[in-house]
Amino acid sequence: MLRRDAAAWLARLQSRRDPEIERKFRRWRDRDPAHAEAFERVAASYQQAGLLRYSALASVPAGAPRPASARAPTYAWAAAAALILLFSAGIYLVLGSGRWTSGTEAVMLSTRIGEIRRISLSDGSKVTLDTATSVEVEIGRMGRRALVKAGRARFEVEKAKRPFVIQAGDSFATAQGAVLDVEKFGNRARVDVLAGSAKIGGSGARGAELPLTAGETMTAVSGHGVQRHSLGSAPDWTHGMLEFDGTPLAPAVELANRYSKSKIRLSAGLEGLRVTGAFRAGDIRGLANALAEAFHLTVARTSEGNLILSRSVTNGTRSAGG
Repeated sequence: MLRRDAAAWLARLQSRRDPEIERKFRRWRDRDPAHAEAFERVAASYQQAGLLRYSALASVPAGAPRPASARAPTYAWAAAAALILLFSAGIYLVLGSGRWTSGTEAVMLSTRIGEIRRISLSDGSKVTLDTATSVEVEIGRMGRRALVKAGRARFEVEKAKRPFVIQAGDSFATAQGAVLDVEKFGNRARVDVLAGSAKIGGSGARGAELPLTAGETMTAVSGHGVQRHSLGSAPDWTHGMLEFDGTPLAPAVELANRYSKSKIRLSAGLEGLRVTGAFRAGDIRGLANALAEAFHLTVARTSEGNLILSRSVTNGTRSAGG
């Protein structure tokens, strides 16, 4: 845990210059000599490996030679997807295959807004991160674990001697040879079983394991227990498309906003509108224009780059098609 904290601080410090982050780091480092020692060990491992300078995450093109006088690599925490290795047994990234070497693996995965990324793990499992998602993974002789800190991820879990345990909030999903969508937004966690089966435990399940099979979902809200129900038909979000079928406008826009720094804002009086169609995730302007045309709305752009949809003088109440 201490090594993980040290690596997280290194990522924050390398991502950008921020006096507030530096102040908080110094307070954490000076609190305990063990903190400073752990940070120095992690930083030394990164500098010795020099991994990210050769990866697609760094600014140097793939295959470009590394100058002898080059500085330690800059860790692109907010670019593409940030992969931060916690060295424990000579772990390193094989860039050509995107796979991790055998041995103990501890990795932090993150995607920026609008990005979807699929990554292979050393045990053969695969994880796909949705937009603005952060996941910690540990795979070793003692077991396989993942923590979904924020966002949504799809886990394609390979069978192994030990099950794969995925945590989201206070809930845990244990699976073998299964495909799960796990998400964590605020105090709400959700597990969708797309193939195979899983067992749900944790404080949300009140200490008892709740079995789920393909086509079932579990939703847990802190302080409100667990709800289990059947999955409805839904598009495959890993393809980067948003599909709506009579979806109320507000939740449709809320979902689309996850994939863009610019947001669509709705004026009052649009509650009765419903959206039907398919739209590319991240194309927030295209979606706003399509909604405006379908519903006879106007689009106004704010100084912050957001788009406001409001009623025109005349408008209809039909559904939008994509």
